[in-house]
Amino acid sequence: MVKEKGWIACDHKNVGCAGLKLEKLLEINPDNFEIPDFYGIEIKTKKSITNDRITLFSATPDSYLFEMKRIYEAYGYLANNKSNLKVLNTIVDTKYKRKIGENFYFILNVNRDKSIVELLVYDKTGIIDRKTSWSFDLLKEKLERKLKYLCFVYVDTKYLNSQLYVKYKNDVYYKLKNFETFLYLLENGIITISIRLGVFTYGKKYGQLHDHGTGFCIDKDNLYLLFNQI
Repeated sequence: MVKEKGWIACDHKNVGCAGLKLEKLLEINPDNFEIPDFYGIEIKTKKSITNDRITLFSATPDSYLFEMKRIYEAYGYLANNKSNLKVLNTIVDTKYKRKIGENFYFILNVNRDKSIVELLVYDKTGIIDRKTSWSFDLLKEKLERKLKYLCFVYVDTKYLNSQLYVKYKNDVYYKLKNFETFLYLLENGIITISIRLGVFTYGKKYGQLHDHGTGFCIDKDNLYLLFNQI
């Protein structure tokens, strides 16, 4: 049993170390990111003392090809005043317009008439762009393929002599309710979308777009709204 191992030394020190280490211990192929991790069960890990949002799944808009590149080029902003490299990092939901750079605002809209989730872009004159969207079919397929069953593992961490250690504590199991519940939570701002677009800052790809993924996220304390605990 993994929990019986107690404190385990991690191979890395980044934020995803606990999940990567657990995959290794369970002999999970990390390349199979589009299917559940372990015998049809998706496994998520989080530190016990944090209330971080967790990424349910990642989904690139299916409205247009290379859509994330388009919105990066149109609405990206300088990372800081010492760099000429642009980024586009934000969390967007259906409730609040998120300011992007100096001139734009993002907000989501669940359009049931067209069966899409739209990213609406505003400036001071009103809506200027609504081309970016995710179809209900795409989101339903992603959700039901990846997250019919979920195991949420709470993790403790500590550093000892500059080495990161993790300890896997209690694990809680969930079963997905349904896609309609997912849409309802999107409509009410409980599920959000995280956009993480940057550029490579060194090497041969310097200055090229680096898409870290577009994730559909939920606070771990709200998992019970999307899943039934089993």
